[in-house]
Amino acid sequence: MGLSQEELKKINELKNTARFQHSWKAIRNIITWKERVQNYFVRNMLLLLFCFLGGSGLMLLTEEGTLPRSEFIDALMMLLARLGIFLVVLQILSVLLYSLIGPGWEAKQRTKLRSLYEREILAPILQVLYPSAQIDTEHDMSQNHVKEVVPASEYYIQSGILQLNDERNLQAVDLYAYSTTKGKDSHDVTHFLGQVYSIKNTLPLRGELRIVPTQHFLNMETQGGYLGAMHGGKKIDVEDIQHNEHYNIYCTDEQSARKFLSPTVIEWFNSMSSRHKLSFYSNESRIYFADCNNQYFFAAPKHKKSLQAWRIEETAIQLKNAFYFANEVTEMLYKNEGFS
Repeated sequence: MGLSQEELKKINELKNTARFQHSWKAIRNIITWKERVQNYFVRNMLLLLFCFLGGSGLMLLTEEGTLPRSEFIDALMMLLARLGIFLVVLQILSVLLYSLIGPGWEAKQRTKLRSLYEREILAPILQVLYPSAQIDTEHDMSQNHVKEVVPASEYYIQSGILQLNDERNLQAVDLYAYSTTKGKDSHDVTHFLGQVYSIKNTLPLRGELRIVPTQHFLNMETQGGYLGAMHGGKKIDVEDIQHNEHYNIYCTDEQSARKFLSPTVIEWFNSMSSRHKLSFYSNESRIYFADCNNQYFFAAPKHKKSLQAWRIEETAIQLKNAFYFANEVTEMLYKNEGFS
């Protein structure tokens, strides 16, 4: 899905505004601060090397008689020696200071980058495409509900909540869910990377319903880390072999769930199994669905390479694709003949 000519014009106008350029410069400074610190240490080491080589060279040349000893040469060697001592002390103090405040400062910069990008870059782009939309950078989507549509993890890292403020109260977040292994060679294990969406439940769908993808290993079907039956609920099957093979269904109100699981819904989920790793959860107030596609749609650039590769048009298209998918799911729900 691309941008219309009008959207492209507005996006380019936004990119050229003074506020957008100022915000982008601030983002660039945050991303490159570590590189500037590294350059500072390298520059100090080069100056220290220059002092050592310069002082040693002058001493050797005067001892060999190539250069006549003079007050100027003595003063220059003294200056290089003092500068070298100063640089050694400065480098030691800088390393100690960086080791003390560097990790905390880096964490603060990451938080600042996310907030600045979402508030000053992503939100204006989103509002060009959807004028009533906004981004809530202060809150996360309810973690208890997010857990219903992603595999169980230790950590759930969300972006800000993108809100369309439409009749569906559509919300979306990037989500990275992972756990950390224990032991000497500990590392992060990714369980989910993609988007989680939420809309108001205006369907007559009672109780709780969860539809999660299954995994197959050595001809065995596994839950893939997703939650099983909820309290007071049970697992059900439908009269569709393909659906039963690719999804597990849990509900607390079987009659309402089976009414919802019409041939249209089942066929739609089956068509999704080849394109998306989709999961679904509903209670009587909201509906949540997740698309595990192993990519961020709303994340800020993290390093210089991604900063240089960033394009405002591509970001706008990603936003449109994300909400196009949400619209596709919503359209399927409200065309469901089971509730028509």
